[in-house]
Amino acid sequence: MGQTIFVVCRESIEALLVIGILYAWMNDRQDAKTGKRWLFAGIVAGFGLATLLTLTLIGVTDILGGEARTWFEIGMLTFASALIVQMVMWMRVHGRTLKQEIESGLETNLSGEKNWWGVFFLAMIAVGREGSETVMFLYGSLLQLDSFASYMSFFMAASIGLALAMILFYALQLGGRFISWKWFFRVTEIMLLFLGSALFLAASEKLLSGPLGATDLPGWMYSNMWDMTSVLSDSSVLGNLLASLFAYRSQPIGWDLMILSAFWVAVLLLLKWQSREKNKPFTQTVVNAVSNN
Repeated sequence: MGQTIFVVCRESIEALLVIGILYAWMNDRQDAKTGKRWLFAGIVAGFGLATLLTLTLIGVTDILGGEARTWFEIGMLTFASALIVQMVMWMRVHGRTLKQEIESGLETNLSGEKNWWGVFFLAMIAVGREGSETVMFLYGSLLQLDSFASYMSFFMAASIGLALAMILFYALQLGGRFISWKWFFRVTEIMLLFLGSALFLAASEKLLSGPLGATDLPGWMYSNMWDMTSVLSDSSVLGNLLASLFAYRSQPIGWDLMILSAFWVAVLLLLKWQSREKNKPFTQTVVNAVSNN
């Protein structure tokens, strides 16, 4: 439930950010009324895309059976984990200039003959993308829905996440009086990476218990590294929350530690490479200036 609330809240705020930029930009225009109709249509279309993806994933999962379903679930969880890392890297580059990029794109699109398709597609992509990412990130949770009570609990958590997103978005719009955009993205960026590690670990556990179940692996991979069950069990409410959000395991085996170590090493190397690439143009400019002198 905690994972659902966090993911829905985080992704909804990103969608609200883009929609808020579009809405504020249109308020300064004389033809704002027409533009807002296109904006609303784009939001509805985005929800349609996310719903279609959800139904498709559930349908494919139900159709597949046996080993094919296991591989599909492993692939989806791994893809969701990679998507989280990609999204974090994208936001680190475009987060500060997102507003300017959107507004300049709209001005270019609407110059001359009025063409509101740009607003429509931006809204559709914003809602559709964040909705699709939400579905991907919560794919593991969707697999566990097997009763009316579980569905009700899931939709209740999603509703809470959406309500929290609206409250947080309003607080963020107050200009940093209570919370700043920089702080929000920094904290949720870290939490998203932990969520990515949890999804990657879940995929690896399915791989170990399924396709690799008959493989003769070193004994240390199956050995318990420590036992924290008496302190905080996976089956407790808090333990389950930490497991879904931060890849917590009260009795981790060697395989778990190996997978998590590989994930974090890869993420840190990617972020380091991104920072180096980001600084390269400036460094090259300085070198060229010195050479010319």
